[in-house]
Amino acid sequence: MNTITRLAIITLCMVFAACAPPQLNPPLETYDYRHGYRFGNCSTGHNPDDLFIVLTFSGGGTRAAAFSFGVLKGLQETMVIHNSKQIRLLDEVDLISSVSGGSFTAAYYGLYGEQIFIDFEERFLKHNVQGDLAVRTFAYPWNWFKLLSPNFSRIDIAAAYYDEKLFNHQTYGGLAQGCRRPFIVINATDLSLGARFEFSQGQFDLLQSNLDGVSMGRAVASSSAFPGLLTPLTIKNYEKTVFVEPVWVDRAIQFNRDISPRRYKYAQEVRSYFDTAHRPYVHLVDGGVSDNIGLRGIIYSLMYPDVLISGDQMNVTDSREFNLQRMIADRKIKNLLIIVVDAKPGEDVHLDQSSHTPGLVPVINAVASAPMANYSFETVQLLREYLKQRRNELRKASQPFELRTYVMHLRFDLIADPEVRRKIKELGTNFNLPDDAVDLLIDQGRQLLRDSDIFQNKFLKDLKSYQ
Repeated sequence: MNTITRLAIITLCMVFAACAPPQLNPPLETYDYRHGYRFGNCSTGHNPDDLFIVLTFSGGGTRAAAFSFGVLKGLQETMVIHNSKQIRLLDEVDLISSVSGGSFTAAYYGLYGEQIFIDFEERFLKHNVQGDLAVRTFAYPWNWFKLLSPNFSRIDIAAAYYDEKLFNHQTYGGLAQGCRRPFIVINATDLSLGARFEFSQGQFDLLQSNLDGVSMGRAVASSSAFPGLLTPLTIKNYEKTVFVEPVWVDRAIQFNRDISPRRYKYAQEVRSYFDTAHRPYVHLVDGGVSDNIGLRGIIYSLMYPDVLISGDQMNVTDSREFNLQRMIADRKIKNLLIIVVDAKPGEDVHLDQSSHTPGLVPVINAVASAPMANYSFETVQLLREYLKQRRNELRKASQPFELRTYVMHLRFDLIADPEVRRKIKELGTNFNLPDDAVDLLIDQGRQLLRDSDIFQNKFLKDLKSYQ
């Protein structure tokens, strides 16, 4: 076989590979609310619900991943007495909701638990992930051919890389087997709706798709697919034959347009997945586009009892879907701690120091970050106000109930040392930071947790008096 023939064969193989159909999410053959990666299907172990801890990890590349990793280490180092036993506070975490860069930390901890404190820094935080992705995109000839196909894009390269180098090709099926707390919610954004899209079986029921066959690499890739840098991740929305629209959706659309606009809007979003004629596919981008701190789903679960149960099983009370309002109404939760780990850089006024018209890159950075930061601040305030209202309602109920709630918003502008604060705020949102910058971010995550007045002088003191 001569050289020309060999090259022809190789070229044909590459062309066939480029024309291969995309790796899509598998269909759901049967609907069973007791199956799949759902909050209620994860064992609590020795983690009772009376102390319920939620963590949310924001976007922001390696900066966010390292900052949230530092908070995990801080919780690991915090020992408390609860129910007459000494425990690490980390072992009491029930749910982690994440977007973009924070999703790497959340997913790794969800898959490997304590192993994260051994090798996550080496495998991800202090590794040039950005450089590796560039090499795979531009230096691997087979990817050049694949990228010519409409069935393959840069997001597929990223997902394959994460699966191979970070998540060992683990799928949600593996995560669901022997599932334990904390429940991990990886958030992306439905590009057409501009709405939050989470990787849970409840969300995938709306697509009549089996999340078991979706890899963790694809979930994290979609969560961190910042528009322009990475292409959207495409998933299939299947014709509904085994999953029926939840009953509350029609009621909300009929009666809640003026009474509860938020519930009405969410119901419309849910119904859109049943219109497979117009939406046979769904395109997902960075979770930060819809919610850069991963908190909106938590707030909705506090405000409304809605869960995604198939309409023909409307009388099922044990739906296994996560809903904080129901857990509080059932008086399962007595102490609720929500820690928002926010790696936003803070306000940047450098542009205002010159009369020159800002260039394209600075404008894109400002437009992408400033509205997200303002939106995140308002979201935390909404949460605090709602929890205050809910506590007052429970105290005045015919059977009074004392719910203790604590909301911590850990962010860079709380760093006491101005020089450290300046260094961290100047770090980019890429996936390649110097080792000393990673160490600084981890240390500040631990330090801000320990120094928090809410944490030390309210939560830990109340927890001690609660015994």
